[in-house]
Amino acid sequence: DFKEKLGLTNGQFGSIISLGNVGAFISLLTVGHIVHKLGSYKVLTASTYALYLSLILMAHTSSSVAFIPLVILMGFSSSAFHISVNSQAFDSQTRTTKPIIVKLHGIWAMGAVMTGLCSGLLIGRISASVQLDIIFVLVLILTIRYIRKLRPIALLPKLEDDHYSVKQIFKSLRFDRLIAGGMICAILLEIALGDWSNIFAREYLEIKGGLITLPYILFMSALIVGRLNISKIITKVPINRAANIGSLIGGTFFLLGITAAILFGETHKYWAFGMFSFGCLVAGIGTSFITPSFFNAASARSEFPSAVVIGQIGLINNFLIFGGKWVIAWTAQFTSLAIALLIPAIMVLSVPLFTKALLSGNAKGQAEEK
Repeated sequence: DFKEKLGLTNGQFGSIISLGNVGAFISLLTVGHIVHKLGSYKVLTASTYALYLSLILMAHTSSSVAFIPLVILMGFSSSAFHISVNSQAFDSQTRTTKPIIVKLHGIWAMGAVMTGLCSGLLIGRISASVQLDIIFVLVLILTIRYIRKLRPIALLPKLEDDHYSVKQIFKSLRFDRLIAGGMICAILLEIALGDWSNIFAREYLEIKGGLITLPYILFMSALIVGRLNISKIITKVPINRAANIGSLIGGTFFLLGITAAILFGETHKYWAFGMFSFGCLVAGIGTSFITPSFFNAASARSEFPSAVVIGQIGLINNFLIFGGKWVIAWTAQFTSLAIALLIPAIMVLSVPLFTKALLSGNAKGQAEEK
């Protein structure tokens, strides 16, 4: 809906939404220091208000010039929330052997599914701007409510000599090939489906109405199931082996779904849509725990505080994701969106090249590699 309102091509739209990474980059250079100085509660509150203000304004603009700074603000505030809430999660992770980080990502996916369901039910009944206003306001109220409940255990401001700085991030920045490669290969599929799945169903397969949200809902629902049941997986199978199996199965089925759309989209569009949706479901299950597991392993492989680790991971990921979004967007522009979506499918199949890093994140109660 944003793409149509702005009157942009696939390449132009993909390039503009990738500018959210510019805001995220600025946030990663500054917000970690602010969290240390002010504590997590104030940063969570301020970033939440800024995020939903930018989203509400984006829903009502038809100018690409006005849309760009709003995308950057959204990227900044979303990243600020991410840094502060994950710093809080890492603090909790140090006091338990339960995989809190992975389950936190599962809860986030649950919110994405609920949003997708609401959108699917409301498409064609009320305008996109009205439904977004309702969702944004409701979620803003709920988020602030839960942030206030978090206040008693929120991270407190640190002493001056405990602060980390932008200089410290760059000075200590190390490109961990295994972590960076594994995370971008796993996460780009999730990002690509969030950006393009609805457009793919509507424009490439010509599916109408709320049904276009089905692939994304199935994918995110599978993420929830996988992430919330991670404890059952890691007690039976070593996490690196589970990631190898999950990525190969998930990537293969997603690749088959895209292939079906390419081969049969014009003649049997609903059959092709069903295959694509099923591919998204299996891909969601297979890749559900991989990204947060790399995130957890990154912390285990580093001697730096969690805020520094988050900043380092974020800086590297933002550059890689920014490039990945541009490649997908302009591949879609010059070939087709179906061809562009083959890129994240192939990247998921490449995850086993990097899963050795996950052994660094072993926790008590987790099966060990033999």
